[in-house]
Amino acid sequence: MPNLEWREQIAALYLAHQPRLRRQLAALVKTTPENVEDACMFAWMQLLTHQLEEPTTVGSWLLTVARREAIKLDQRARRSHALPNEFETPDPVDRIGAVDRRLDTAAVIAAAGLTVRGCRLIALQAAGLSYREIAERTGDSVRTVERQLLRARRKLQQARSRPGGELLPPRRS
Repeated sequence: MPNLEWREQIAALYLAHQPRLRRQLAALVKTTPENVEDACMFAWMQLLTHQLEEPTTVGSWLLTVARREAIKLDQRARRSHALPNEFETPDPVDRIGAVDRRLDTAAVIAAAGLTVRGCRLIALQAAGLSYREIAERTGDSVRTVERQLLRARRKLQQARSRPGGELLPPRRS
């Protein structure tokens, strides 16, 4: 447990560095204000854990730790966006047909052995997004999106073209 003198030093450092740390981090990493705040607090917690000896390097150390954490938080947030539900049809007859098509598609996807990531990329492309838009949403490079979609489409083609049109049971994890 840190002593009282160390706590007072940290409190003084917090008052001196926190506003500047937040401004610098927001300028360095283009992310939400919540991610900036969380990354700053993470850096302060790391400072409490590590108890740096040299107080002159605290500002740059905090900025480095906060920047790395903000980038991680931003990448995580980009990957966890929910898919938009733009495919709802108002007519009940059309809705039943849409459900049947979704079930057929789900069976082919399960038989193809696609990963969750592959399914998500296929769904984003089916929603009409370009490779660049998908890359922005997922936090991947455009080239990675191209490769992942190519692999997913190959798996889907193989699942559709099995002899007799029969689907194989899904792979167990």
